[in-house]
Amino acid sequence: MSEISSTGDLMLTVLESVAAHGPVSATQCARLCDINRTVAHRLLTTLARRLYVIKITGGYVLGPAAMAVAAQAQPSIVSFAKPEMARLARDMRETVVLHGLADDEAVVLDQALDLTHVVVVRHNPGSRHPLIRGASGWSLLAFLPAKVIERQLAPLPDAERQAALQRLAKVRALSYAHSRDELQLGVHGLAAPVCGADGIAQASVGILVPQSRATNLMSMAGPLVACAKAIGAKLSA
Repeated sequence: MSEISSTGDLMLTVLESVAAHGPVSATQCARLCDINRTVAHRLLTTLARRLYVIKITGGYVLGPAAMAVAAQAQPSIVSFAKPEMARLARDMRETVVLHGLADDEAVVLDQALDLTHVVVVRHNPGSRHPLIRGASGWSLLAFLPAKVIERQLAPLPDAERQAALQRLAKVRALSYAHSRDELQLGVHGLAAPVCGADGIAQASVGILVPQSRATNLMSMAGPLVACAKAIGAKLSA
């Protein structure tokens, strides 16, 4: 019989476990795969780095890289969001971006581009940023459990932490976040959380515009929030 890579075989076993049982923690994955927790964590971290899995509030689930190579994989946030994002990008004539969560960071899962304008904002899938930067990060953080918020804000000086708490409260009240020049100079963004049935953010959907078209951005808040709710309804169905 031909030799196989034991590490590769274990990694595929872990990936199959996430596909069948996700979201799962490293401990749950270790138990399901009958392997050491440290080994499970290392394999999950490797898969997450390549976006074959992503870490959300409840544990690890399949990521966009797995979706790209596995046509028969279970439905993901990306597959639910794609048609809604394309519609919003077409209607608003701007870039629409989907962020997920990975290791307490916001990670770009997908984007829908409208090429009507010469100047188009792009936010490439796989790029990451802290949850306390950018509209997408703030819209995610505002709808995460209190312990996650505390962990994110703990390193900030008192004045900045209080300002952050006020900003998060405003995001919750409006159901969307707004930012400018936080991730890319000359770029403004709006983002709304995509929540599951429990009200916890699983992703965020955002609209990105260049400074030259920023005056129209706030008028897009209603359609943006409606798009996020439509995606959330699909996740909860």
